[in-house]
Amino acid sequence: MAYVGSMISRPPTTVERSTTIANAAREMARTGVGALLVVDNEHLVGIVTDRDIVVRGMARGIGADGRIDALMTTEVVTVPAGMGIERAYEIFRDHALRRLPVLDGRRIVGVVTVDDLLIRCQHELAELTRPLRDETFAPQHEAAAPVVVGAPAAGAVAGTVAALSHSAVFPHRIGVLRAHPGDTLIVHSHIPRTPDRLGEIFDVRSDVGDPPFAVRWADNGHVTFVFPGPDAEVRHVPAGAASRQPA
Repeated sequence: MAYVGSMISRPPTTVERSTTIANAAREMARTGVGALLVVDNEHLVGIVTDRDIVVRGMARGIGADGRIDALMTTEVVTVPAGMGIERAYEIFRDHALRRLPVLDGRRIVGVVTVDDLLIRCQHELAELTRPLRDETFAPQHEAAAPVVVGAPAAGAVAGTVAALSHSAVFPHRIGVLRAHPGDTLIVHSHIPRTPDRLGEIFDVRSDVGDPPFAVRWADNGHVTFVFPGPDAEVRHVPAGAASRQPA
């Protein structure tokens, strides 16, 4: 379980309750925060935001030399650093808050915000969808060697490969897929309006040109070893145009 304390990325920004409004505003500008924790002898007594300074201060004619505790919210909802993040979601939802001071006992350790939770959600969604994205748009995984049970005769295996290679299920595959450095690997896209993925093959693992191949992809320059699937084909370099010796 992830805890609220793990989301704190910076120390809290605090001011004493006797701080003037002008100095509090300067502290906000200096630290780049939109809220200050107001303390009295290091104990939390309130919270004040930039909006409080405008609405409760300037709009009501309170001068910049007034004390910041005249503008602060005193009924502050706090959370312990060891509380689970899921509970923080519930508190934000139930209390319509944007910020929660985080305490370790009575010691202030930081502030967690709605923005922090949104960023965390975005990162989690990105991690969740990254494998799907990579598989869809940039297949780069190496397939494991097939496990043969019963060790069929070599002729039977060759016949099966040839049959699959010419099957209508794999329309782009013609014969056994082999390549040499300089050839182009094409991974055909099955997504409408999504282009095929092309890359230059510059290394081949076997002497006969069998996969996997080291490919430099044309769209982003990323280099990886791949074991092409049935949606791939090799465009060979014309004879004499480049070396065709396997790596």
